[in-house]
Formats: sequence, structure tokens, C-alpha cells
Amino acid sequence: MTGLSRLEFPQLSLEAGALLGLSINRGTRREWLFEAGITHSTFPKSGTMNDYDWTQYAGYPKVPFSYTYSDDSTVSWHASLEVAWTFATVNPLSFSLLGMYRYQSISHVEDSYTGWQYVWNPSYPPNGAWDLYTFSYPTPDVLEYTLTSHTIGLGFLADLQAFPGFHIELRACYTPVYVSDQDDHKLRTKLSTASGWGNGLYADLKAVYYLPRIAAGVTPYLALDGEVIYYVVDTTQTQYWYGNADAGNGAPQGTLITGVGHVITSTQYQLGLRIGFSF
Repeated sequence: MTGLSRLEFPQLSLEAGALLGLSINRGTRREWLFEAGITHSTFPKSGTMNDYDWTQYAGYPKVPFSYTYSDDSTVSWHASLEVAWTFATVNPLSFSLLGMYRYQSISHVEDSYTGWQYVWNPSYPPNGAWDLYTFSYPTPDVLEYTLTSHTIGLGFLADLQAFPGFHIELRACYTPVYVSDQDDHKLRTKLSTASGWGNGLYADLKAVYYLPRIAAGVTPYLALDGEVIYYVVDTTQTQYWYGNADAGNGAPQGTLITGVGHVITSTQYQLGLRIGFSF
């Protein structure tokens, strides 16, 4: 018999940040582009974390035995560095090689839990049966989950000068990623940790419109962009029970289990509006 568990964390926040860019041109053509940025979940929104559990016997489909949901609050940080080198220009298009690094830190805190669970009752004749329990508790801080990722990427940047003062830009990268996470089930007094390498994809579509110049050498602009980040990391987890052995937490205090299969999947969609100044 194998126990399976899946936790789904939302990523809902209105972020604020800053981006600094440097362009090196040769004549009217951009040759190099350097960008560094940082954002923070300045205005986080509440979401719902879903926790699913199954039992699976060899040769049979998995059977759900528990489901709970909790109120989620999230704090996140992002930092990035991107470098692009233009290798070809066919007006009005230019093509660049793109390299990137991105750091991300996400912390989730779960309050309350509501759901259902099957519990084996051996007293039912003739051989026992499963009882279904439902519950809802307002307990705060039932679970804390943190994840950090280091992403490197190599891909391309395509820039279309649609008309003077307006251009559309597409960036796409293959992204190896190193992830570490920590899951503290406080009700079970169980701490699970994992880390490992995985693979992902990054894509960003951006439209930039330059406004009339407001001073010598200063031109304001508006940028609207949509970003997709996806990665999968297949690694192993270490689980440690740090609580009281009499608290009904599934294992005695001090129990340590290593080599537990652990898959981290992240899909993030971001829509951004930027106001900037070009010098």
C-alpha cells in the first residue's frame, strides 16, 4: 500500500517593484540589453489551499481517503537579471540571444481547515468498515510552506517595431531550475524538506508605447506584459516528526523518514503594467 498526497497552493497577489534597464546601441540598432528587476507581493490576496490524500494498492487505481482546504495568505519576492545580444536585424524585426537568472521566494501560511476523511473502524461486523468524518476548525496557522527557486535560462528575444514609438517584444527560454521547499504540518508536528533540480519554460509577451518627450533626453513610456513561468522538479523528501508521540500524529516523536518521492510543479501567470522613463 502506498500513501499519496497533493497540496495545491494559490499564488494570488498584486505585486509592486522596479526594473532598471541599460541599452547599448550601434547607430539606431540595439546591440546589447541589460535588465535587473525586483518585485514584492505588496498587496497580497487571500486564496484557498487544497490538500488531497489517496491510498493506492499495487495494480489498483488510487482511492481518495481525505480532503481539506484552508485559507491561504502568501508573501513573495522575485529578483531577476536578463542579458540580450542582438545577432540579426531584418527591419522591422530584430532577434537576440537571451540569458536570464531569476530568484523567487514564496511563503504560505494556512489558517483553519475544513474537509472530510475516511477512518477505519474495526468494530463493524463482520470485518470492519470505513467511517466518514467531516470537520471544520478555525485553528490559525495550521500549516506553513516555503519555497525558493533559482532559475537560469537560455533562449531568444524577438522585437517588432510596429510603428514609431510602439514595439512588441517576445521572450522565451528553456529554464533549468533548482528548488528547495519546506512543509511544516503543525497539527501533525511533521516537518518535510526537499531540494533538487528540474526543468521549465519561461515566456513573456510585452507591448511598449513611448509617450511624447517631457524633457531633454527623457521619454516616458507605458508597458503591458504577460508572463508565464512553468517548471517541474522530481526529487525526494525527508520527513521528521518533532512533536509529542502521544498526540496521534502518525509516528513517534523523533521519527525520520528519507527518500520519500516528491514532485514540485509550479505554473504561474502574471500580468504587469509598467510606467517608466527612457534616458
